[in-house]
Amino acid sequence: MKNPFNPSFGKMPSVFLNRDSLTQRIVTELNRVGSPFQTSLLSGQRGSGKTTLMTEVSNLISKDKNWLVINLVLDDDLLVSLINQLQRHLLNLKIIKNIDLKMNFFGLDMSASFHQQTESNFQLLFQDALEKLTKKGFHVLINIDEVHLTPLLKKFASCYQIMIRNNLNVSLLMAGLPENVSEIQNDDVLTFLLRANRIVLNPLDIESIKNSYQHIFSKAGYTFSTETLLYMTKQTQGFAYAFQLLGYHLLEEIIHSSNKTISISDINNILDTYISELNRNVYFKVYSDMSEREKEFVQAMVKSKQHKVKSQIIGNLMKKGPNYIAVYRRKLIDDQIIKPNGYGYVSFLLPYFDKFVEQEMILDEF
Repeated sequence: MKNPFNPSFGKMPSVFLNRDSLTQRIVTELNRVGSPFQTSLLSGQRGSGKTTLMTEVSNLISKDKNWLVINLVLDDDLLVSLINQLQRHLLNLKIIKNIDLKMNFFGLDMSASFHQQTESNFQLLFQDALEKLTKKGFHVLINIDEVHLTPLLKKFASCYQIMIRNNLNVSLLMAGLPENVSEIQNDDVLTFLLRANRIVLNPLDIESIKNSYQHIFSKAGYTFSTETLLYMTKQTQGFAYAFQLLGYHLLEEIIHSSNKTISISDINNILDTYISELNRNVYFKVYSDMSEREKEFVQAMVKSKQHKVKSQIIGNLMKKGPNYIAVYRRKLIDDQIIKPNGYGYVSFLLPYFDKFVEQEMILDEF
C-alpha cells in the first residue's frame, strides 16, 4: 500500500488532521462581505501545518469559478510576479485582448524594462487589474508563505491597504513564524495589519491524533492495544509534522512484517530515526534562530531535569529576577517553543526538543 503519511515540507499530505473545519471557516468568511478574514495572518512554528492549511484553503476556494488564487514567493520578483499573474488571469478570462510586453498600460511602454516599470508603477498596475476583475465580479486571493519583513513586502502591503480602501475584491492570506508575523504587524508603516485576523496554529488535540492513527493503521490491517496507541500518540505532543513523521516511519517499519499487531517495541525501534529527523529538519533551525538569552532560558529548563519547570527555578539557574524571566517566558510561549503548564510552570511544547537542547549544551562544552 502507498504510505498515506507525508512528512515532506511544502507537500500536501494525504492525511490532513483536524483542520477541515478551520479550512471551511476561512473560505466561508472570505465569501462574507466585511469579514475580518479578508486580511488574515497564519502563524505557527515550523512543521505546524501553515503551508498545508494555506494549500487547502486555496484548493477549496478555487472550486468557485469567481475566485482567482495567486501564490507569491517573497523574493525580489514579488511585485512583478503579482502583476504578471493578474495580467495572465485578465488574458485567460478575455477581459483584455492581449498581454504582450509592447502593450501600453497607462501610456507606459512596457517593452522598455518590464521589471523596472512594474515596480515603479506597481500601485497603478495593481489597481487597474483589480478594478477590471472586480467589475466582472471576480475575487482575488493572494497567498504569501514564509513571510518576514522586507521593503518589497512593505510596499506591497501598503498598496494592498489602498485596494481595500477602494472596495476592490481582493483578499490576503500570509503565513509565517510567530516572531516574523509579529514583526510585520508591529511595523510603523503597516499598523493597519494589527487589525488583521491572526490565525494561530496551535498543537493538534491528542484525541484527534489518537483517532487518526487508529483509523489509518486499522484500515491498513493493523491492530494495537490502547496502551500502545496512547504511547504512540504521546510521542507527537500534538505537533503536526511529528504526527506525519512518526506515522510514516512506523508504517515503513512494519509494512513487510507478517505480524499485524503493533507493539510499543515497534514504535521504539523507529524512535531514533524519528528524533534524528525532528532535530535535522526542524529543531536545528529553531534553535539557531533563538537569541542567546532565549537559549539560556531553555537550557535552564533542561538543567532543572523536570518535565514542568517553575519560573522561579529558571530564574535561580539564570541568576535573573522575575521581571527578566517573564519577558523571555512570554517570548518563547509566543514563538511556540514552550507552553504554560500550571500556574507559574512551563514545559517544552515540541516533542523531544529538551533532548536536542541537552545535546547542543554537551556539544558546546567541547
